[in-house]
Amino acid sequence: MIPQALVDEDIKKWLAEDISFWDITTSLLVRKTAKAKIYSKQEGVIAGIQIVRRVFELMGAEFESLVKDGQHVNKKTQIASIKGDIHSLLQAERLALNLLGRMSGIATQTATMIEKARSANSTIRICATRKIVPGLSKYDKFAVTIGGGDTHRFNLSDMILLKENHLSIFGSITEAIEKAKEKTSFSKKVEVEVQNEEQALEAVEAGADILMLDNFTPVQAKIVIPKIRKANPKVLIELSGNINLNNLEMYSLEGVDLISSGSLTHSVKNFDLTMLIE
Repeated sequence: MIPQALVDEDIKKWLAEDISFWDITTSLLVRKTAKAKIYSKQEGVIAGIQIVRRVFELMGAEFESLVKDGQHVNKKTQIASIKGDIHSLLQAERLALNLLGRMSGIATQTATMIEKARSANSTIRICATRKIVPGLSKYDKFAVTIGGGDTHRFNLSDMILLKENHLSIFGSITEAIEKAKEKTSFSKKVEVEVQNEEQALEAVEAGADILMLDNFTPVQAKIVIPKIRKANPKVLIELSGNINLNNLEMYSLEGVDLISSGSLTHSVKNFDLTMLIE
């Protein structure tokens, strides 16, 4: 769970952005205590309940969640009940639904991809990427974990990932890996993004911990994976590059440990929700 202090800081900033000076529409209403309910308008996995709770609580409302993060719900399921001043409920509504909708959309997409991938490879892991909206990174990544996925790197400090632009500065992949292991803490793994079989075999021989086969076709991956495993049975093999729900099964090959997909976060469809005042 994301620390509450960080969540509260973000929520206050977002509320200030949305309300700005004052809510000119809600100011037309007489203040009174009201009740509201949040409902799902589709089937899927809920994520972000405790985040949304804080949106309403910081606005002075009482919040009761009726489902838990990670719970699969059907259409028209009641998600939560809220009670408070009508101004507070209406001013919190859009921010709360935006957060819950985005996070639940990511969790739902992640769970769907995992189910599909594991029908072909029972041990494969589905990973997010850093293709996220700036400022929402921790919420997007948290939603991925709720859906059962792997966060991959949270940020640039997590792990060495030698990509094409990094490698172009070195004389060779071997030199890059040697430099990484020489200069970096023992606690950091070294992953190398490779474009073809030759680079893959050089990287594994040089001691890479993880190989990212970037933009390999399923046929190309299927050919090179046994050769990588022969060179180092313990190296992790990740496939990446335009992998989405439509082509996922083709990439869920035997011997693949990880599939990373930016589609979990960069093009996710918001989960459909509504809040109704009683």
